[in-house]
Amino acid sequence: MNLIQSTILTSLPATRKKTPSGWTSFNAPCCVYNGESQDKRKRGGVLSSPDGTLSYHCFNCGFKASYVIGRKLNAKMRQLMGWLGVADDTIKKLAIEAMRHEESDKTYTKKKFVSFNKKPLPQDSKRLEVWLERYIDKKLTTEEANKVDSVLNYLNGRGISPDWYHFTYSPSKHFDFNNRVIVPFYWRGDIVGYTGRMLEPNEKIKYYTEVQPGYVFNMDAQDWTRKFVIVTEGPFDAISISGVSILGSEVNDIQRELIDGLTRQVIVVPDRDKSGQKLIDQAIEFGWSVAFPKWHDEVVDVADAVLKYGRLFTIQSILKSTESSKLKIDLNRKLYG
Repeated sequence: MNLIQSTILTSLPATRKKTPSGWTSFNAPCCVYNGESQDKRKRGGVLSSPDGTLSYHCFNCGFKASYVIGRKLNAKMRQLMGWLGVADDTIKKLAIEAMRHEESDKTYTKKKFVSFNKKPLPQDSKRLEVWLERYIDKKLTTEEANKVDSVLNYLNGRGISPDWYHFTYSPSKHFDFNNRVIVPFYWRGDIVGYTGRMLEPNEKIKYYTEVQPGYVFNMDAQDWTRKFVIVTEGPFDAISISGVSILGSEVNDIQRELIDGLTRQVIVVPDRDKSGQKLIDQAIEFGWSVAFPKWHDEVVDVADAVLKYGRLFTIQSILKSTESSKLKIDLNRKLYG
């Protein structure tokens, strides 16, 4: 464990818990600085890896930060340290230490191949088509049949066809999985995580997600003949137009490497809200393009657009409204959302 990892881990709140996937969850300190109410549901998470990598993800306000040994201590990680109560002079010393590693650590080699560990889906998960076959053959209990109906109704309500992705369902009541549609996360054919979306609006957590740092959703499904890749915030947005999702509103270093590694035009479609503005800032920084489609006011994201206008029209409206110059992006963002 390096000094930066140990400093952050020892600065975490005393009230925290370890998840089965290795994350340490606690009340996120970032939300009040990002226009959200104070987190009281342990929506902040830190994952520390043996190779020196440390990642932070807030599943409430979407703030992300990461550190990889051999690289600079970036602004977001310094922000996080400050919010965790690390003294300013300590942060400065650690930033210098990170620079020393970057310049002189001969053992550090930039990763050319990113890999993610296989992860199991929730208990008794099966693909939606399996449940549908049992539904047709009348091999489900009344409760199971009703739940399958709810999954289909939810997807239909989002304008998403069940055959656009390998959706799954679990009857497990752990974390209310029996009331969620599960979206598996694939990487080179293997399942490496998932998110479970509540089927009905209620006071419970909308998404339950098991994700590894740096993962980009839907990379396996990319059409390599395309000259562009469309980047969205949420997985249902990505599914609806065959794009990729960063599973939040901020891109971390590993995600940037993976997306840039596609070697094609990167087009970001931000949500039309405050979090979308953060993504626009990063797109400008990375030299990515940004799309500003002229959708009706009630359309807040890509999935909403597909529901209202259809898949083909939505993709066309994204491509026709894409801007690449910083000046035009800044001009359009003032008129957008």
